[in-house]
Amino acid sequence: MGESQSWLFEPTFNRSVKVESKNERITTDGGALLLREADHQLGLTEYLASQLTDPRREDRIRYTLTELLRERMYAMALGYSVQDDADRLAHDPAFQMAVWDRRGDDVIEERLASQPTQSRLISLLAQEENREKFRDGLFESISRYVLSSGPQRRVFRATIDVDSFPVEVHGSQSGAAYNGHYGAKIYHPLVASICIDGKYDAARPGSRLGNGFIAAQLRPGNAYTADDSLPFMQALVGRVRQICRFFDFRLDAGFVTGEIMDPLTDENVRFLGRIKANPRLQALAEPHLTRPPGRPPKGGYERVIELGQYQADNWKHSQRLILVIVDAPDSQGLLFEMPHYFFLLTNHPKSTRSGWNILKHYRQRGTFEDRLSEFNTVLGPHLSQDDCWKNDVSLVMALLAFNLSSFLRLELEAARQGSWDLVRFRDCVLKAGGRIVKHGNRLVVKLAKAVSTFWSTLSARVARWRLPTTFPTRKGPQPRSWMPPPAHAHSELVFRE
Repeated sequence: MGESQSWLFEPTFNRSVKVESKNERITTDGGALLLREADHQLGLTEYLASQLTDPRREDRIRYTLTELLRERMYAMALGYSVQDDADRLAHDPAFQMAVWDRRGDDVIEERLASQPTQSRLISLLAQEENREKFRDGLFESISRYVLSSGPQRRVFRATIDVDSFPVEVHGSQSGAAYNGHYGAKIYHPLVASICIDGKYDAARPGSRLGNGFIAAQLRPGNAYTADDSLPFMQALVGRVRQICRFFDFRLDAGFVTGEIMDPLTDENVRFLGRIKANPRLQALAEPHLTRPPGRPPKGGYERVIELGQYQADNWKHSQRLILVIVDAPDSQGLLFEMPHYFFLLTNHPKSTRSGWNILKHYRQRGTFEDRLSEFNTVLGPHLSQDDCWKNDVSLVMALLAFNLSSFLRLELEAARQGSWDLVRFRDCVLKAGGRIVKHGNRLVVKLAKAVSTFWSTLSARVARWRLPTTFPTRKGPQPRSWMPPPAHAHSELVFRE
C-alpha cells in the first residue's frame, strides 16, 4: 500500500488534483532578484546608504542600512505597501537572496529584518541630518539610469512636469488637514517628474529611457497648489543640467503665476503652462470665437491663435499668449453654441516652437498625469506615521520603488516596442513564481516558464548598463561575519492572528 498523505486541500471539481503544503524554498516574488540586479548595476541603495548618518553601534548591527533600504524598497515595488508585510517577507527565499549584502549560499539560511526594525529605519531616515540626503536619492536614481543606460552623456532635451496630488489619511498625523477642494483629510505633496523629449510613451529608441520622479516634498493638507513650488523648482534647475542640455517646465494652471514665471524667466529657464481664464483674457479671445462660413467638418474645428505678449499687472515680465479653440461636435453631431477654448502661456520663442508645437507639447502632460495616477494605484503610500517627517521619507521610499521597477518596465517596452502599465508589469513579470534549490555551493532558482522570456530580455539589457567613471565605484557585497538574530526573533515563518 502507498504511504498515506495528509493533503492541505482536495478540490471537488477534479479528484486527481491534490494541494500539499511543504516547507520548501518556494517564492511568488522572484522579481526581487531582477530588482536587485538593476539596483546593483546602478549602485543605488549602496550609494544612498553611504550618504546617511547611522547612529547605531557598529558592533550590534545585524542589518546594514543598505540591506534595510533594499528590503523596504523591493517590497514596495512588488506591491507590499504595509510594513507588517516585512515579517512574512523576512523568510521569503527570493528576498533573502536579493537583500543580503553578502556573497555565498548562506544568504538563504538567514531571515531578514522584521517590521519593528523597518519602523526604526523610517525613524532614522526622518532625522534632520538624513532627510535631504535621502530625498536626493530620487534625482540620483534617474541620473544613474539615464547615464548608464545611454551613451554616458547628457541627453539633448527633456521636460520636467510639476504637480501636486492628495494623499488621504485617516488618523491624527501631524501636518495632515482637511482640504475643501478634495473633501478629505489629506497631505498635499509636490512631485516633479522628468521625461526625455517631453514624451513618456515615445516610440523612438532611447526616448523612453530616463522617465521617472526626480523630486518630492510633503506639504500640509491645506497647502495651495503652488505653495513652496518656486524654491522646489529652482533647486532642480542646476541638478537637471547635469543630465540634459536643454529642458523646460510643463505646468498646470495652478503654477502659472507671476511669482513663479518671473524668477524662471530671470534665470532663462523655459516653461509652458495653462493659464486660468479671466475677463481680460476672455475679451482677447472673443473676436476669434466666430465660426468660419460653410459646412463644418465632421470632427469639428481646432485652431491655435497667437495673441502676442501678455502681462498681468503684478508680473515683471510679459509672456507669449496662445489661444486654443476646440470646437468639437456633441454627441448628437451638432456644434456647441460656444466653442470651448483655453489659453497657454510660455516663454518659448516662436522661432523655436510654433503655437501648434506648444499645444502638442502641453498635451503630452496628460501622460505624466497617467504616471501619477499609476503611482497612486500601484504604490499608493500609506502615510500612517504620527510624525510628518516620517511620512515624508515614506513617500520618497515609495517613489524610489516606483522608479526602480519602472526602469525595468521601460527596458522591456524599449526591447519589445510596446506599452506596459506598471500593474501588468508587476503581476506578469516581477511576481514570478519559482523554487530555490541548494546544489553544492550554488543556489539554483527554478523559474516559472511563463516569465522566462521576459527575464531573458531584461537581464540582457540590464547587463549592458554602464555607470560613467564620474560616479563612485560600487563596492558590491562585502564579506562579514554573521550576527545571530535576537532571541525573540522567529527563525521560521509565524502567522499572527
